[in-house]
Amino acid sequence: MRRFPLAASAAAAIALAASLLAPAEQPKPSIVRFELEANLMWVDVLLDGKGPFRMVVDTGASTTVVLPGPAKEKGLVKKAGSGELFVEGTHFVPVAKVQVGALTVENLKVAIMSVPQIEVPAGLLELKADGVLGFNFLSRFVTTIDYKIQTISFLENDFVPPDPEISLPGITKGARCWFGVQVEEADPREVKSNGYDGGLLVNSVTELSPAEKAGIREGDIIVDIAGTPSVKPFALKDFLSRSAPGQKIVITFIRKGELWEADVVIGKVPERLRK
Repeated sequence: MRRFPLAASAAAAIALAASLLAPAEQPKPSIVRFELEANLMWVDVLLDGKGPFRMVVDTGASTTVVLPGPAKEKGLVKKAGSGELFVEGTHFVPVAKVQVGALTVENLKVAIMSVPQIEVPAGLLELKADGVLGFNFLSRFVTTIDYKIQTISFLENDFVPPDPEISLPGITKGARCWFGVQVEEADPREVKSNGYDGGLLVNSVTELSPAEKAGIREGDIIVDIAGTPSVKPFALKDFLSRSAPGQKIVITFIRKGELWEADVVIGKVPERLRK
């Protein structure tokens, strides 16, 4: 048995008590810089190492979104089957790692869809826009925005956002109708001679799709859908969201400088494209 001096024992007890009463070290927030353009906050985002995607930070967006064009161009969405990018209705892709500056979030579902509220002003102002960083990302943090120095601080919390495919069931409504093309915005110079301001350039046509059956070919420029001029890619998605399988419509398009029309019967999205 060993005997410790009283003073040493008391000092040890005081040190132990002090360590127990000391406040725990507070976690430090991650600081991310943003660009302020058109009164919107823009950040560069990596999705599974792909990108960067230039995205708007939107605290009012119900989910994180990547536009169909950038999703294809930067390899986030793979072509299905015969080469069609499924742009005609919203679908979700799982992303294992989302990186914004030094900040990383794992296991996030991203919606692939058009967002006219971003695409239209971005087009008018000639801004690069790839998507929206929304609720299922931002809700995982306590955020503080400083517009003066253009930074956002992210302090992690323990909130787990719901699966957007379950909490937002109506967001995929437009996916039930099928046309069967992959499109991008056409060069306006190629359509103005026919009296149109713009159109949708067909990059590919899916085999046995309604578009192929109607005679639509790669390289055609769609300028009118059922009487409505079509200038932006979201025009097709918007029309399909208001349509029903079996509906007959007239598509007006330009082929080698000449104006054509085709009768199209809207189809139902095949199961292979829903997966």
